[in-house]
Amino acid sequence: MRLQNSPDGYRLPTNTEFQNLIDNCTRTNGGGWSSSDYGYITLTLKTDSSKKLEFPAVGWRSNDSSGTLYYAGQSGLYWSSVTYTSNTSNAYVLYFDSSNLSVDWDGKQCGRSVRCVRQ
Repeated sequence: MRLQNSPDGYRLPTNTEFQNLIDNCTRTNGGGWSSSDYGYITLTLKTDSSKKLEFPAVGWRSNDSSGTLYYAGQSGLYWSSVTYTSNTSNAYVLYFDSSNLSVDWDGKQCGRSVRCVRQ
């Protein structure tokens, strides 16, 4: 799926691509994992340590009318392009905090981050 305002040639990754990142990369933590010293993860390809991706722990926005930002600096949720199979009002996400990293799902009405990839 291509985001409406994403640059030509870019799209959201699939849940399978996120899982492949987890399976084929080594994770390291950086930052302080707090609201004053944001944490981030670096995923380094196991077969080529020169290939890395970083994901900042920017938190997420609530799905109510307040739009409150939660867990900034402490966790991250990044949308995939794939609707969750059990409920079409949900989609897959890459989730992480200082000790966890997984592909999960969340409600589409929630404010989560995006990280586009080149097609």
